[in-house]
Amino acid sequence: MSSTRVQRPSNDRTLLIIASVAGVTLLATFLSGALTVALPSIAQDLSIPDASLQWPVSMYSLVNGTFLLVAGGLADSLGRKTLFMTGTATFAGVSLAVSFTRSSVSFITLMSLLGIAPAILSPAAAGIIGASFPTGRVKAVAFAVLGAGQPIGFVAGLVSGGLLSKHWRAMYWLISGLSVTLGVMAFFSLPPDPQRTRILLQLKSFDWFGSLLSTIAAVSLIFALSDAGSTPDGWNKPYIPALLPTSATFIVSFLWWEEKRQISGKHVLLPLTIWKAKGLGVMIIVVFFAWASFNTMLYLSTLMYQQVQYLSPMKTTIYFIPNVAASVILNTIAGHLTGRVSTLKLICVGVLFSAGSCIAFSLLKMNSSYPFGMLWVMLLCVGPDLFFSAANLHIQNSVGPDQQALAGSLFMVSTRLATAFGLSICSTISSTITRRYQHGDISPAISILQGLRGAGWACLAFAVISLVVAVAGLRGTETLKHKRHSKDSDMIIGSPIIIASSPGRQGGIELVYINPEAKYDLAEISTVEFSSVDKAFGSKVLTPRQTPNVSRRSSITRSIE
Repeated sequence: MSSTRVQRPSNDRTLLIIASVAGVTLLATFLSGALTVALPSIAQDLSIPDASLQWPVSMYSLVNGTFLLVAGGLADSLGRKTLFMTGTATFAGVSLAVSFTRSSVSFITLMSLLGIAPAILSPAAAGIIGASFPTGRVKAVAFAVLGAGQPIGFVAGLVSGGLLSKHWRAMYWLISGLSVTLGVMAFFSLPPDPQRTRILLQLKSFDWFGSLLSTIAAVSLIFALSDAGSTPDGWNKPYIPALLPTSATFIVSFLWWEEKRQISGKHVLLPLTIWKAKGLGVMIIVVFFAWASFNTMLYLSTLMYQQVQYLSPMKTTIYFIPNVAASVILNTIAGHLTGRVSTLKLICVGVLFSAGSCIAFSLLKMNSSYPFGMLWVMLLCVGPDLFFSAANLHIQNSVGPDQQALAGSLFMVSTRLATAFGLSICSTISSTITRRYQHGDISPAISILQGLRGAGWACLAFAVISLVVAVAGLRGTETLKHKRHSKDSDMIIGSPIIIASSPGRQGGIELVYINPEAKYDLAEISTVEFSSVDKAFGSKVLTPRQTPNVSRRSSITRSIE
C-alpha cells in the first residue's frame, strides 16, 4: 500500500480535474452516439457489407468491456495518472489513424484497438476521483458530473454524427483533437502518481496470468450474450451454448488462481477479500440489475422510434433530448443529496423511477402520442442516475486507497455485463413475441410493438429485482456523511484512517484504511500513531490520552490486514 494523503485541491484545480476526467471519459459515449447515425455513411464509403455492419461497434464494445478489470489493476499498480494519460494518448492516436483508413478490414481492426482507450480511461478516472478528493460533497459532485457526462456525450455524438455523416473522417479528427486538448489539461491538473521506483519489478510481479484468465472469461461471456441477442436465432447458434460454459470455466479458474496467489502473498488482480466488505456484493447486484433495466430500456426506445414509429435519425435524436436533460438534472440532485440522504433511499427512488418508465413503455399503443407516451419513458428511465454517485462512493469506500481504480473497474464491468445480459434476454423475448404476431393481417409495426412491450415487462422485472435486493441487503446502510477537516492536518477527522508502517518495508509511512464494520484485537497493536484522527478501530474510539505508550508521531510495528 503506497503512501497516500488525502489533500484538498484548490478550487481551480478541482474544476480542472473534474473537467478533464469527465471530458475525456465522455468521448467514449460521444463516439458511440456518432456511430449510431454515421455508420451507414461509413459503410457506404468503405464498402462494408450489411452482414458486417455491426462489427465495428460490436468489436469496440467487446474490447472495451473485456479490458476494464485489467486496466483497473494496472492503474492501481503503475499509477492512475500514468494510465489515464496512456488512455488519452491511445484515444487521440487511434482516432486519428481511423480517419485515414481506406478499407473495411482496417476500419474494423482500428475500431477494436480504439476500444482499449475507454477501458483504460474509465477505471483510472474513477480511481483519480476516489483518491483525489476526501469523502464529502466535492467527491459526490465529481462522480455526479462523471455520470451526467455519459448521456450528454451520447447525444452530442448523435448530433455530430448527423451533421458530419457525409464527412465522417472529420468526426474522428474532432475526437482526436478533443482528446489532445483534454489530455493536456489533465497532465497539468491531475495530482502526480506516488513515486514508483521499481516499475519493472511491479510489471514483473503483476498478475498477468490472472489478467489472461479474466480477459478470456469476459470475452466469452460478453460475446455470447451480445451475439445471442443480436439476431432472432442467436441462442440457436451452435457456438453460443459452447461459449457460456467456457466462460464459467475460466471464471472459476480465475477465482481459484486469485485465491492461490493471495494466500502466497503475491499480487492479485482481484483480491477476493474485498467481497468481505459489508454491502459490496449486494451493491454490485443492485447496480447490475438496475443498469440492465436502464440501458436496455434506452435501446428498446431507439427501436420504438425507428421500427414502430418510423422516425428519422435526427428526429430520434430530438426525442432523446428530454432524456439527457432529465439525466443532467438527476445527477445534479444526486451530487447534493449524496451524503445527506441514505444510499438506500436514493436507490429506492431511482429504481422506482426506472420501474415507472418500464410500465409506461409496456403500455404504449400504436396511436400513443409523444407527450403522453414516450416522453415519460425518456424522463423516468434515467432513475438510476440518482444513485450513480452514491453507488460509486459505496464501492470506492469498500476497498483500500490503493484499489480505487479497481473499484471503478468493478462498477464498469458490472454495468457492461448488465447491458449485455439485459439486451440478450430482452432481444430474445422481443423476437419470440414478434414472431407470434407475424400474420398476414397484422402489420410489421404492430408485431414489433408487441415484442417491444414484452421486453419492457422484462426490464420491469430487472428493476424489481434490483429494488428487492437493495431493501433486503442494504437496510441499515449509513448515510455517507461529509467529513470535516482539522485545522492542522489534511486528514479527515472521523474517517477510519490511521498512519501505519508495515513490517518488511523500509520505514515507509502508509495510510491504512480500516473497514468500520471489521473487528480488530487491540492487543495485537503495540504502538499507534494518530495524526488528528478520531476513530480507527470499528466503533471503538482511541485517542492518545486513552492508549498507553502512544505518541502522536509513532508507528504501528505490525501489519494490519
